[in-house]
Amino acid sequence: MFLVDMREAIGNGLTIRPIETMMNHATTKVFFEDLRVPVANLIGDEGKGFRYILSGMNAERLLIAAECVGDAKWFINKATAYANERVLFGRPIGQNQGVQFPIARAYVQMRAAELMVHDGLRKYEAGENVGEQANI
Repeated sequence: MFLVDMREAIGNGLTIRPIETMMNHATTKVFFEDLRVPVANLIGDEGKGFRYILSGMNAERLLIAAECVGDAKWFINKATAYANERVLFGRPIGQNQGVQFPIARAYVQMRAAELMVHDGLRKYEAGENVGEQANI
């Protein structure tokens, strides 16, 4: 793992390109091509960088999972409101099991994910290994 001053490296072997997504945060592709990095910029032992960043990756995955749980809650609330407001043949469509069941299934899956995120965050704050919670 090494430290790079992006201000100096962009255009000198470092290229960053955005990836178009439907997410609410930026995602990019990073390319290194013949980038010269001084030996003094090496962090830790050569060849062990991936092991060093695993903990940070797990924290990031928990953060994104929490964000996804929030998104799921919003979508479930929107679906529930629509099912209760949309009237067909004189009654809300939410009274039909064919509409209720998918919303209920989504709610159960969201709650399971939320509990997994909370467990992972609790363990992360306690300094425990969160690989399972962050990667499921």
